[in-house]
Amino acid sequence: MPHVTDYIQWRGDIPFENDPLNEVDNLIFCLLSYVELDGAVPSTPNRCVTLREAAKEYFFTHDPKDERPLGLIVPREIVALFRQMADAPRYRDLQLCGYVNEICEKKQVQFSALTIRLPDDTWFVAVRGTDDTIVGWREDFNLSWMDEVPAQRLTAEYLDNLPLTKNSRLYVGGHSKGGNLAVWGAVHASPATRDRIVRVYSNDGPGFSEKMLESEAYRTLADRIDSLVPQSSLVGMLLSHDECDVIRSSQLGIFQHNGLSWEVMGGSFVRAHRLSGRGVRNDSVIRARIDSMTMEERKKFTELFFGILESTGARTLTELNAGSIRNVIIMLRTVSDMDRETKEMALYLIGKLFDIRPLTVPRKQKKRGAVRFEFGLTVGRRKSAPMQEQKP
Repeated sequence: MPHVTDYIQWRGDIPFENDPLNEVDNLIFCLLSYVELDGAVPSTPNRCVTLREAAKEYFFTHDPKDERPLGLIVPREIVALFRQMADAPRYRDLQLCGYVNEICEKKQVQFSALTIRLPDDTWFVAVRGTDDTIVGWREDFNLSWMDEVPAQRLTAEYLDNLPLTKNSRLYVGGHSKGGNLAVWGAVHASPATRDRIVRVYSNDGPGFSEKMLESEAYRTLADRIDSLVPQSSLVGMLLSHDECDVIRSSQLGIFQHNGLSWEVMGGSFVRAHRLSGRGVRNDSVIRARIDSMTMEERKKFTELFFGILESTGARTLTELNAGSIRNVIIMLRTVSDMDRETKEMALYLIGKLFDIRPLTVPRKQKKRGAVRFEFGLTVGRRKSAPMQEQKP
């Protein structure tokens, strides 16, 4: 089944004047926002460069042989997608501007956005999702107990600072946490900005509290919000959504969060009838636990969970992974001091976050103190082979 890269190959010669922006273009733009465009794209919305010019600058300053150009969790294929866009007539002359990238551990904020200007005064704001930074993941969890996180407010301010005209058509989208930020920012933007919004896309983004979904501001925009989640969604099932379209993916489990695995037909994604069994389990396990917690308990759990990660001294997931066995030992020791329910939730989320889990070791081969993990680490004496990514 075709994917996003096939879409660009097949339809990349069709200009937007002949084939207007669609949901697949939305995801492509949102994935592009993960590329570190500092120095390649101006930070103001009034000065633009073409996508082709931005790509030329980016690839001049970045080593194409870098195996992890965007960190541990963001697929490196996104960089290849950027190069593919730069060669495609549909995308190469689009105007890029307003690139911002703010990360502050003290304020617990990770916010990055990019504006793409299309023909006929059409604007697309792509909000970056959770990147490689631990502070970015912490902000994700803050969504469960805070009425507002800094990145949400920054998104609304970003939208209000666009030099839109009365004829402007505005699209807003994001992948992962970026989807949540896109929706929140659109809902809390000024009335003048909201009036220009044509569509808001949340691509496997976390949801919201029931209070937010029932607010008048949200309801006025609800029919212009598209929430897309893959069959085994984990991130997109955090908190609540109004309605979701379930998308077929050629990957399994948590790997479906990678938008490059979403199946495409023409200018649309292929719909699945419902969440898979694993998606339903992810939804029920996490949501039931979150729903049972008070706001204070959610806050406490967030502090405890990220205390586990920060106990390793790592600031990014790449650094956390580089410490391999040492970091796993530190995290397990920290978890061991928690109460049973908190420990179970922490271990579950660590496993989901890094796609690791203890594997069953035959009794006769099992040695005291050994815990084998799916990503290829063994805490103890037993060796294991590196994990192979699951194929469709």
